[in-house]
Amino acid sequence: MNLDKTQLNSLYRYAASLCGDKDRAYDILHNCVEKYLKRALKAEVSNVKEPIHYLMRSIRNEFIDQERSKKLRLVEPITDEIEHDSLESETLDDLFIRDQKVEDILGHLNPEESELLYLWAVEEYTVQEIADLQQVPKGTLLSRLHRLKIRVRGALSESGEASVTVAQGDSNEK
Repeated sequence: MNLDKTQLNSLYRYAASLCGDKDRAYDILHNCVEKYLKRALKAEVSNVKEPIHYLMRSIRNEFIDQERSKKLRLVEPITDEIEHDSLESETLDDLFIRDQKVEDILGHLNPEESELLYLWAVEEYTVQEIADLQQVPKGTLLSRLHRLKIRVRGALSESGEASVTVAQGDSNEK
């Protein structure tokens, strides 16, 4: 595939329109063209009819991936929000064990569940906003969220972490 200056400039302008930063747009374009050329050498993209459209999708996906990773880096660790009083009653070992348990539980969620939990708990989207975003019925998301809460509470209560909240939560949710 040969790209002329006009096509490269067009792709660059597209990348710049997405990110608003000339240097970052250049980096995104460079990464996507490099990946495309490597795949072309391996004949992985030989069936691509419109390389420009393929590269535009690649640029968009690269930009979205970078934005997602940037958002994940901006999320502050939960342990930073622990109040001073709770630190006095818990040892550092207890905090470490609890954090490990939470990480273990979150690690066993599938991507769909992780995304739902992240949007609902961290980003504080409403269920309706998530439904609109994912184009899924609100009732479906409410069911998924309810089942997810039960699983997480159950996993936490196995270690004795959420025994009080499970007892309170069960009576309210049934």
